[in-house]
Amino acid sequence: MFGRSKSEKPATRSIDGMKGQRKKVTQDQKTKSPQVAQAEETVLDAKVLPWKPDPAAEEAEQKAAQDKVQAEIQQNRIISFFSADAKVEVTPEEIVGMDSRSLKDLKRARANELRRAAIETEDPQVTREEREAFLQRLADGKVTARDENNFLLLVCDTPKDATPDFGKMFEQIAADPRQRQILAVAAGYNLSNWKEVDKSALPKILTEVQEDGDDYRTPVGFLKLRRHFLEGIRPRAKEQIYRAYVRSMNELEATLYGVRLEYFRQFELLRHEARKLMPIVETAAAQPTEVQLDVLSSERSAELMGRAVIDGDPWQGGGLERHLSTHALTLAKLVPLFTLRVDGAEVCLSDIFQLPAGRAAVMAYIPAQDGVKVRTYYRVNTQGFWRYLPDYTRRADGKIDFYCIGYGEESVTVPMEVQAALAQIEAMRGVKVLPSTTDPEFLAAGTAFAYDTRQDYQTQWSYGRMRGDYYQEVSAEPVNHDFDIHGSNQKKAPYTLSIDYNRSPDFEARTIQFEIEVQDAGKVVIDGFKSYDGQYNWLFCRDGKGRAWVGQVEAISPMTSMGIRRDWIALGDFMTPLYEHTSQAGIYGDRNDTKGARQCMWSNYLSNIPLIQEYLRRVQK
Repeated sequence: MFGRSKSEKPATRSIDGMKGQRKKVTQDQKTKSPQVAQAEETVLDAKVLPWKPDPAAEEAEQKAAQDKVQAEIQQNRIISFFSADAKVEVTPEEIVGMDSRSLKDLKRARANELRRAAIETEDPQVTREEREAFLQRLADGKVTARDENNFLLLVCDTPKDATPDFGKMFEQIAADPRQRQILAVAAGYNLSNWKEVDKSALPKILTEVQEDGDDYRTPVGFLKLRRHFLEGIRPRAKEQIYRAYVRSMNELEATLYGVRLEYFRQFELLRHEARKLMPIVETAAAQPTEVQLDVLSSERSAELMGRAVIDGDPWQGGGLERHLSTHALTLAKLVPLFTLRVDGAEVCLSDIFQLPAGRAAVMAYIPAQDGVKVRTYYRVNTQGFWRYLPDYTRRADGKIDFYCIGYGEESVTVPMEVQAALAQIEAMRGVKVLPSTTDPEFLAAGTAFAYDTRQDYQTQWSYGRMRGDYYQEVSAEPVNHDFDIHGSNQKKAPYTLSIDYNRSPDFEARTIQFEIEVQDAGKVVIDGFKSYDGQYNWLFCRDGKGRAWVGQVEAISPMTSMGIRRDWIALGDFMTPLYEHTSQAGIYGDRNDTKGARQCMWSNYLSNIPLIQEYLRRVQK
């Protein structure tokens, strides 16, 4: 619920790094040589002690290893199946006396034997050449959705001569009314009779092509129904209800298709990998455009200040209670100096100024119907991106304790055009250090709402008493529940992270490029791409060492009076930063490359995400 907080004040520690009272130094310890003292300190260093392994971490590591092996086996079966024709061998002796039709029949029969073996072999082996040849066929469109559907029809959980237990399957589905509704839609029922759907619907949709031509025998055909159903229900249902339908849809698919769904997902990963082999076409749109940042005239700046509206709680730092005013902003020379437009909405910005603890902030002025709203943006140093500040919690002395993040980090991140504009401003004018007589936190916090304690904040949240335009104008839930990326406390294996084609970035349509400074990585180049369907902006980051990660994904939606988008997107493990907090790094953190309490995720995680691999291939060509 809260943003990244400042570190708690460390308790007194003993020399072995464990909490406890500091022991008195004895005379013997005082007289020890430096070499002996250093040796003892090394022995007592908590980091080198042989601690017992964490069972949860071991279990997660074993599960990840098992999943990787299973995925490799399933992909090898797919490749072997579709490589059968190339493996068929016929000896010269067999050809003698055969006409062309007989030879063709013989080759077909042997190819079918190889396909059957590919499916039934416990551990099929595939050479690198066979894999590359198959991926090239996928890239060339020579393996179609129909081919994939026919393959999936041949794999199943039960022996071929066994009859599926449709009664047990329906009992499991009927326990969830939403799954039953989706099943009814697939089976052709309507609003008036959907409750009449029973187990007879299962063999109908799993073994037959429907009268209207729909084929739900495998996840290939069911994907069309899934998209149609979820897109149809989204405008009519509340976010919580919509989210429940997504979960039910996922559970229904797992029940209907079992192992076929696993192979379907592996096929999707292979198709994604094959995109690397598609020809790269250079287009004019591939050249990034610079954000149009204009300097405001003094008259326009004064006009904006004259209409400025500041909505926030009084500042209590330093034992004084003060409301932020335009006069204070003018004295600090934080009036609007620059302007840009984002989808027709104007965003005006001041100079960037320094906050305590190395943070930076900027005052944003957003013209609206009822005046010019004054907002505060601040930069997160570990990520390099700017966020809007809706509210904060106070320390005992009244100063800022936590920078709160509303509905989530993604919901308060400013649009990519504003990110690029702020990079331009910093490059031109640097970061302003205010006079010692001016409290920069007072200026930054004056546009936000304050809560005395974290408990106070959480109480108001739980009762729905949050204040400010943000909670009226910004969506309370992300728009991408159907991405199927949530549901686990453990990071997903990197090679399994994929997203459907329409919403994935079009690397041939780079729209923006700029540089930022990131605390753990130094200078970082930001490349922006639109998704294929034009509904999302993807921002990829890459540092001087060639390491890359996804920094931001923005849902293109109407601008609000905060200068941020109405809708936002949560992409889970796709958004893994270059350096992840140790508690979230799981088994993938590089313990040999750390920055304080953060571990590098490049070697074991980010470098193995197919989307990031493709991004680097495109920009480094």
